Amino acid sequence: MPLDVPDLADDVIRLRPPTLADVDAITAAVQDPAIPRFTRIPSPYTRDDAVAWVDSATAAWQRGDQAGFVIVDRATEVLVGGIGVHQLDTRAGPPFVGYWVDAAARGRGVATRAVRLVVGWALGPVGLTQLTAWVYADNTVSPRVLERVGFRRDPGASELLAHAAGARPAFTFRLDRADLARAS
Repeated sequence: MPLDVPDLADDVIRLRPPTLADVDAITAAVQDPAIPRFTRIPSPYTRDDAVAWVDSATAAWQRGDQAGFVIVDRATEVLVGGIGVHQLDTRAGPPFVGYWVDAAARGRGVATRAVRLVVGWALGPVGLTQLTAWVYADNTVSPRVLERVGFRRDPGASELLAHAAGARPAFTFRLDRADLARAS
């Protein structure tokens, strides 16, 4: 069943589904080596990869099993990142959040704002009861982002997570509705 596209914004950013008009900005942003290092986005990443991601995100919105967003500056509409809630059909595994932020937008709270917006939607109107996020062990920034929103590291759930460079150690973070209420 198709997902209704939510209006997710605060006074600084807005989340919206990606369009083909975003392809060049997405392609440029993910050339930053930190993005493929700390996510499962491939490197090299080409314009064709961005087109394929936009097409895939559009189809996922129609199927209702994933919600991919671009993060844009609310005042300028400039793309500053991407975020998604994956596996909304919980039969495929736990729903999880993944995100990246353009290098020029880092350090301004963009990731925290985007995660907070998407989590409120997923645990609210979408009706999920819990979200997961996996963070590669050498990523020191994302744990702080997730903890600010209310995620807690699951100490018993360290694992090897697939990556283009081979499986890498990762930590599991979880957030349920009660955690979100405590963080608000």
